[in-house]
Amino acid sequence: MKPRLGLAVLIVLLPTLAVAADERFPFVIPGDDASPSITDLSHLSPAPAGADGFVRIRDGRFATESARLKIWGVNTCFGANFPAREDAEKVAAHLAKLGVNGVRMHHHDTAPAPRGVWGPVVDGRRTLDPQQMDRQDYFLDQLHRRGIYVNLNLHVGRALTEQEGALAKDLPYAVRYDKYLLYFEPRRRELLKQFCSDYLTHYYPYRRLKRSEDPGIAMVEITNENSFSRLGPGIAAGLPAPYRAEFQRQWNRWLKDRYASTAALQQAWAGRNEPLGATLADSSAWKESLGEWRLRQTAEHPVQVEFNQPGPRPDAPAMKLDVSTQAAASSAQELQFPNLAIEPGQVYTLSFWVRADTPRTLNADVSNQGPTLWNSVGFQEVLQLTPEWKPIHRVFRSSEKIPGKSRICFKFGGSDVDFALAGLSLRRGGQWIVLPEGQSLEAGNVDIPVSGWSELAQADVRQFMIDTETNFIREITDFLKNDLGVRVPITASQINYHSPQIVAETCDYTDIHAYWQHPRFPRQPWDPVDWTIGNTPMEASPDADALLGRTPWRLLDRPFTISEWNIPDPNDYAASVVPFAALVAALQDWDGVFFFQYQSGEGDWYADRVQRYFSFNGQPAKLALFTACAHLYRRGDLAPLSETAASTIDSLLPGTLALGYRIGIDPRATESSAVVPPTDRRLSTPDGRAVWDASDRGQAHVSVNTPATRAVWGLVGGRNFDLGGVRVQVGQVDRNYAVLVLTSMDGQPLESSRRMLLAAVGSAENRDMIWNESRTSVGKQWGTGPTQVNGVAAQFEFPGRLRRIQPLDGRGQPQGEVQLSASATSTRFAIGPSHQTLWYAIEAE
Repeated sequence: MKPRLGLAVLIVLLPTLAVAADERFPFVIPGDDASPSITDLSHLSPAPAGADGFVRIRDGRFATESARLKIWGVNTCFGANFPAREDAEKVAAHLAKLGVNGVRMHHHDTAPAPRGVWGPVVDGRRTLDPQQMDRQDYFLDQLHRRGIYVNLNLHVGRALTEQEGALAKDLPYAVRYDKYLLYFEPRRRELLKQFCSDYLTHYYPYRRLKRSEDPGIAMVEITNENSFSRLGPGIAAGLPAPYRAEFQRQWNRWLKDRYASTAALQQAWAGRNEPLGATLADSSAWKESLGEWRLRQTAEHPVQVEFNQPGPRPDAPAMKLDVSTQAAASSAQELQFPNLAIEPGQVYTLSFWVRADTPRTLNADVSNQGPTLWNSVGFQEVLQLTPEWKPIHRVFRSSEKIPGKSRICFKFGGSDVDFALAGLSLRRGGQWIVLPEGQSLEAGNVDIPVSGWSELAQADVRQFMIDTETNFIREITDFLKNDLGVRVPITASQINYHSPQIVAETCDYTDIHAYWQHPRFPRQPWDPVDWTIGNTPMEASPDADALLGRTPWRLLDRPFTISEWNIPDPNDYAASVVPFAALVAALQDWDGVFFFQYQSGEGDWYADRVQRYFSFNGQPAKLALFTACAHLYRRGDLAPLSETAASTIDSLLPGTLALGYRIGIDPRATESSAVVPPTDRRLSTPDGRAVWDASDRGQAHVSVNTPATRAVWGLVGGRNFDLGGVRVQVGQVDRNYAVLVLTSMDGQPLESSRRMLLAAVGSAENRDMIWNESRTSVGKQWGTGPTQVNGVAAQFEFPGRLRRIQPLDGRGQPQGEVQLSASATSTRFAIGPSHQTLWYAIEAE
């Protein structure tokens, strides 16, 4: 049902609506609260978790022995996976009260104790810290006792050290945390198995079983956000010698299995050359200036440029870049040639010479130039530089879709070694390399094909990487199930870090991550001062939002979870993270949502303030809605869409279809469903019970109308809504933004319910939090507790007689009453900042 606007002003006009829209008051939902109250949803989680048998897959969905299982969960990170005993007890009880029935234990393996699980390295082997394992055992037990299942991650942030016999220096950023390397490097694979064996066969006394035998463990992820074949061979080509040689050894073995001889390989790789054409960019200006080139640097890490320096040839003078200090990130210092009009699907040749004073790496690419897209448009490589001049000659075909302008970009942050470039040109056309002289299958020395090699050679190395990645997942999954006895569903990494085909062939379920306006760090990763956020409402962008955009990635024949989802703080519209998740997960019939995250770090479990970007703990606007919106998804108040639209594995459907159809990938389909996506910015379910209306960006909002839960959120200030007979007039609110959710607490339709919860939420920020002028960052000035919220002023007319409405404190305990005005068939009331709350208990006659 479409919410009706322009209603007559409600009869009761109380002073509440006249309160200043930005008036704030302290409101905290204590992290140790498990007291009985109307906000207690622990009854939704049968306890203990696992009592109804192991989680399994039935009809493509997670289930226990007797029922469907849908996870409404959170992440814990780093030291938060190892709380002290008294904290574990309180936190588990509090999470259950909020309505949590799943915890994803993340980044447990990134650091040594007390932030992680690791003990010291003994005889070249990293050990598990017994105290940390005991703390985690107890936390698992407390969670399970409260009906909370656990998603165990196996590899998130572990990186082998020199103490363990690994080469850990001079590695590119792409392989941080041993990502990428894990798929092909044998020692890392064996040490992952060793860790899995120690971690999962560990016996913990509180449950009296091994972790692999624990039915309270719902699912297992092998490796987090870890790509291999999608990143391509350029990273391998730029790795230090031991890793590059191992990749090349396996590549040559794969080729020998595929081709009978070098002659057969050469015949297969022969490609069509294109004559060289116009020059798009060159280095002719470097004799005296940058010319059209641009240098990106910072005041902390300046770069000095020297022109007309000796080059590799007399006719190729060099430009030297003197790097004074080492920046943390490669992108903190860049040399760019912007505003290139790269044509999609065309052949180009990029040539230049390069050297460095001492060995270092250099990231080179031809890529989008922003402001939001920066990915490669056909060429990307990590170069290994030495004091000798090295010629680089790369032929590449540009991407099929290139939005906007492109650039040549050399990223050189992360090292303070000076380097020089000379003789650069970018031209249309090119001659492909088939097989360099001296290389053969028989000698086993065929190099790693990168840009410039025959497109068929590049296709082969990509297939080699797909096969390697697939075999890794199968080997580890087989080890977990058959050697260690894991009995629950297993996935590898997130589907967009693999490919749909790989996940379809190897994984029990599909997982993905999403964020709306993740913080951006323009110069140094995770710089606590230098960062920004977008701070715009997702409600205004149904055609570009982060959540609908993930719906097409689901494999329709198996369970689907989103194990990281958030609208990070500080954001004036961050509270929408919860109702959006409930809306999409319910309509799409997903199997789990894990908000990222509840707590990171072992301390401060009982925070009274917003704790940086991601933590729900201490963020009352998100926590109040976590409870109020749980019924939409967990109880099934918002039923899944009845019709399905499927794509092939190679062509995803647009996410804007996700309010009309359950969408995803059918791995067996040969053609996609013939469905037409919406052409305007108003999305609706077929029956109108959920509407996302952004036809006017300044009034963009979402409404949900089900028998037991009604909601409206977005830019709703000063407007009227009819939610299935519940009429609402929203007053003036800060930035016109609010979330209103009315849900039945006894499961009955609202009109016949005796107990209801009303959440009225705006934004939350800390005391003395100081925004920059554009309201896109607070730097390090996050402020202190207690958290300050703005009360939402609104008037309601409810189609029935109400007995009492009570404002609630952060524990859900009543604190006074709201004035009512009743007629024979309806009740009118007004709420607002004067009630000093985000939620209200409603009792009907």
